This record gives sequence, C-alpha cells and structure tokens, in this order.
Amino acid sequence: MDSHFHVSRRERFYEGMSDGEALLLFAGEPPRKTADARYRFFANRNFYYMTGITQAQSALLAVKQDGSISEKLFLLKKDALAERWQGYRLSPAQATECSGIEDIGVVDDLGGELAQWINKDQLSAIWYDFDKHDTDRTDTPERRHWAGIRSQYPFLDVKNAYGPICWSRAVKTSAEIDAIRDAMCVTRDGIHAMMRAARPGMREYQLEAVFNAVLANEGIREPAFESIVSSGSNNFYIHYEDPLGTLNDGDLVLTDVGAIKHHYCNDISRPFPVNGTFSPQQREIYAISLMVNKELMALLEPHKTTFPDIEAHARRRVGEALVAAGYLKPDEDVGKYYWHGGTHHLGLDVHDVAPHRNLIEPGMVFTIDVGIYIPDINVGLRIEDNVAITEDGYEHLSHEIVREPDDVESMMHGD
Repeated sequence: MDSHFHVSRRERFYEGMSDGEALLLFAGEPPRKTADARYRFFANRNFYYMTGITQAQSALLAVKQDGSISEKLFLLKKDALAERWQGYRLSPAQATECSGIEDIGVVDDLGGELAQWINKDQLSAIWYDFDKHDTDRTDTPERRHWAGIRSQYPFLDVKNAYGPICWSRAVKTSAEIDAIRDAMCVTRDGIHAMMRAARPGMREYQLEAVFNAVLANEGIREPAFESIVSSGSNNFYIHYEDPLGTLNDGDLVLTDVGAIKHHYCNDISRPFPVNGTFSPQQREIYAISLMVNKELMALLEPHKTTFPDIEAHARRRVGEALVAAGYLKPDEDVGKYYWHGGTHHLGLDVHDVAPHRNLIEPGMVFTIDVGIYIPDINVGLRIEDNVAITEDGYEHLSHEIVREPDDVESMMHGD
C-alpha cells in the first residue's frame, strides 16, 4: 500500500472523532523469547493499517481541534551504534514516504508532547486500540500507557478505536484485493508443488518444506500463518502444527496454507491422496465437501447474505448429503462429522478482524470452507477457498488452484 492508502484510512477515522479528542496508536515491540533472544517483530496490524509503518516502538498521536487534525509519528531515534547491533531504523523522510505524515518525532518525546496537549486543557478523551483478544492482558503498550495516564489525569475519558478500525478493515479497497490476488498466485504455486511432490514415505514436514521453498523463491520469508500439513489420522486435529508424521500409501494429505504478500494473507485448504489416486470413499466425501463449497458461493449476494446464512446452509447440506450417503442416520447431529464453521474474514490477519453477523458488502474478502471429518473411515478433509464480494456477486480468488478430483489426480500424476 502507498501512503495515500494509509492517509485515507486515518482521514476516515478522524471523521468520527470530536474536537478535544486524541488518537494514540502503538506498533508494539517483540516479546522476549528466552535469555536475551526475542521473537521476530510483527507490527500491530491496526497500526500498520493506519500508518504504513512496521518498525517496533513506533507510535501515532493525532489530536482534533476546531475540526482540524494535528498528527505526529514518533519513532526510535536514529542511532548508529544501536543500529549496528539491532538493524536499520527508519529516517524521518522514509517514515513520511510510508505514512504521509510530515511531522516526525522521537518516541522518547511522546509523553511530554501528550502532556502539553493535556495541560493546555485541549484534551477531553484519548482513543486507544484495545484489542478484544487482549482483555486479560495488562502488558500491552496501550494498557501500560493508559494506566499511567489514568493515574495522572483521571478526568480524561478513554475510548476504544479497535471497533471503528476493524469495521474499516472489513471492506477492502481495490489495492488491498490486488495484494490478496498477488499472494494467491504464490499460494497456488505452493499447493500445486506439494501435490506434485507428495509420495508415500515422505514426512509431513518435508512436504511443508516444498511449500516454504516456493514462498522463499518469491521473496517471502514465512507463510501467512503456521502451515497445516497433515496426513491420515492427523487430519482430525484441525489446527495441526507439528508436521512430524509419515505420508502413508492410501491416506489423504490435508494442506491448510497461505502466502502473505504486501502484508495481506491467503488461507486455502486442499486435500489430496498420498499416492495420487482417491479411494472410492475419499472421493465420495471429497465430492460432498466440494458440492457444498460451490453451493455456498452461489449464495453470496451483497447486501442480502450473512455469515450465519452461509453457516446454516453448510450444516444443513452437509448433513443431508451424509445421510444420503449412509454415513449419518437421519436423527443424528451433523456435528458428529462437521466440526467447524464455514467462513471467516481475510486480510491483514488470516482470521481478519470484522463483524460476522452483518450483511456481506462489496469489498469484503473471506473464506468458504467445508470440512468433513469421519474418523471411523480415516477420512478427514476440508476444501477452503477465498472470495471477494463484488457489486453483483463475488470473485472466486482461488479458482486457479485445482480442486476438481480428476484435476487433482492429473496434477499429482504430472499430466
């Protein structure tokens, strides 16, 4: 995204602020891993969305007065010795180029500058980004900062920017969808490479390495999320992240993977037979999953369909099909073999932050995911695709990733 994108995101948020209010956002910092090692830094996604900055210990302060906004970006000070050990730090000019913010300061000065605004009686409230997933944490930058402000200035109100920013993130611009398409090309190549490479006797992590190599060749250091590459009975662990098993002849491989490019994610699931040929039962369950996947896409109408509509249809149709095929009794709950929901938003996060009960709108990007897990016959699979909602329907973003069973077998046989 260029600076104009991030400027437009901030301007949209500022429209909802009143005079005398400040917005204060933090990039965060990497947590300690062990001894003197830290985890690789990953900037707060809302902070990146609003600023375009991915450097640790950065902050944005924006104050609204008389309908106008004063905004300033605070960064770590340029320091040759610190950079020698810890890596390059953005210059003010580079930060302005990324963010569109002209006023660049040093993060050590943030407290003093905020105090000046408060002491001039020009602030009545501060907006922080209190993530709903951090309700039990007190060590986030926002929580720590608010604790200090509350003790010094108890008359200030606090507001939460998390909801409005997440609402904005729910509807993507054309540039954001282009980024997701770019990532999809890499995901496609990685999944096809795994299909061609799979052989009985391989270890799951060796197949995962095939996907990672495709990403690396595209300049991508790590996937959008911890890849799930499982086989056989391991397919019944939905979030399986220890790919140590062996690919056995006659089993299914289940891949749930995605590339990330320009900070935007994919999330695709494709099952395929280890030996390149579906067994009759595998093909039957696969066909049910694919049928319902297609039906869910056909439901997608902007301003009419909701996520609960998608989920209700998926549960009903999977249940009907499994009863018809003899895997379920008519009075049995489909939840016996249908274990998880059928959709989630996609974007800067793989499970992107956005409401789930509202009508779908043009610009939303999300998954269509149909999973069926029958341990008794050792068949567990899901077919997951990504779609973007358009003015008159949807775009199937992952249509180039093979999913018809005959096409999967042809890919694996090198046809």
